[in-house]
Amino acid sequence: MDIVRLSETRDGYDIDTTGWDAYVALIEAGLPAPVKAFVAAPWRYDFSDPRCLHDARLEQLALSEGEDENGRPHQVLLVLQGAWGGRIELRYGQVSRLRVDKHGGPSAGFGDLLLEELVAVGAGSFRHELVFVEGTLLLEFSDFRETHIDVPVPEVAGP
Repeated sequence: MDIVRLSETRDGYDIDTTGWDAYVALIEAGLPAPVKAFVAAPWRYDFSDPRCLHDARLEQLALSEGEDENGRPHQVLLVLQGAWGGRIELRYGQVSRLRVDKHGGPSAGFGDLLLEELVAVGAGSFRHELVFVEGTLLLEFSDFRETHIDVPVPEVAGP
């Protein structure tokens, strides 16, 4: 993690997101719309909002290749069960790196998602690191889409 910090404490984990808003302000002008919408979402690190990925669980991780004029680009679909219900689909296109590290035995899953961070790593290139209780996923890519399906969204109070 480059911006957001995770540390283990006696009572669980401490997550420090204090540098996130300043980081987004520095990079958001050059971001593609889907990446900007995800990194700048006000609920991103609001752990009381059902759209936040914290405590979500891995449902599916799928890698695919397809032949096109640029070769065989890799695509990854990551489906998470939201902590408050519903599903969150993250689609990564033009994937240049995928690392999956899992701890625990064969019957243990990845567990709850503790923290995730999506950062720019070059012109049009991004890295998304997701740290679960029992493992880590790291992806580098240049195309991204996020979809929430049946995730309960809090009502916004009107004027």
